Amino acid sequence: MRDDIREFARIGLVHHMLYPACMDDARLHTETLAEFATRDDIETFDCCLPFDREAEKRLAPIIRDAGKTDVTFATHLFPLRKLSFCSTSDSEQGLARLVVEEMIRQAAAIGATGFIFASGGPSPDLAAVDNEQAFAEFARWLCGRLAPHGITAQLEPFDTDVDKCFLYGSTSKCVQLIESLRPEVDNLGIELDVAHLPLMGESFESAIRTCAPHLKRVHLGNCVLRDTTHPRYGDTHPPVGFPGGEIDVPEIAEILALLLDIDFLDRTARGNLVIEMTPWPGKTVEETVADNFARLEEAWRRV
Repeated sequence: MRDDIREFARIGLVHHMLYPACMDDARLHTETLAEFATRDDIETFDCCLPFDREAEKRLAPIIRDAGKTDVTFATHLFPLRKLSFCSTSDSEQGLARLVVEEMIRQAAAIGATGFIFASGGPSPDLAAVDNEQAFAEFARWLCGRLAPHGITAQLEPFDTDVDKCFLYGSTSKCVQLIESLRPEVDNLGIELDVAHLPLMGESFESAIRTCAPHLKRVHLGNCVLRDTTHPRYGDTHPPVGFPGGEIDVPEIAEILALLLDIDFLDRTARGNLVIEMTPWPGKTVEETVADNFARLEEAWRRV
């Protein structure tokens, strides 16, 4: 493809993956996000906020005034491996909703239009029907809370038996849930992270075409699957092209061609295409971004 990919997509990055230390350091989180939000090489981005009201007061106007489109809030700070949205316990659901209510308030404060969430466990082989019903009720509740703010919930499919071992799950199961909640719920879609697909055992084509009617956002990234002894094995988000990983330029080219075919990449309605990665070992954030932007451009030229 000779035309600039930015004519077909809004290109973005995920803040908290590029600065992984910020997950345990509110000061670092605040400082890096304040600078990150004003990057001139992205049109959109994903972020979360530290649980710090003073930090939020500083960050909210910076993010709102940064001139970005479809800024999306990620529930990355929620301890989903410890407290699942699929829990059948009333007390656990109550606690989860207290935390998520705070996140919804933060998302509204920064002017987010999207809110990414996942299911949590148990994995399908350990789950009961009650877990699926509990998650459906949680999704219904979440969408109801987000709707007054004009925010769309974006369900992210995860692996069910490799690393995260979440209940949702296959792309088809996520789509079935979304369609089961309609027409009552109309602000629920899918954020598809292609780095999860090898871990989920799904082909790029099958997953993208399955999600197409509900696709709101796409994450580009990488994972390590074949070498179980690799220190980055599983869902750790190494950069595209990382040695031992599953995704490099040829795979990104295939993904871009599919997104073009389903009109997610389109001149008149540009989709949000966000690179999610941790820094290259031994390289800076800026070197990592430059490297993966170059790989994205090369993949686009091959489409």
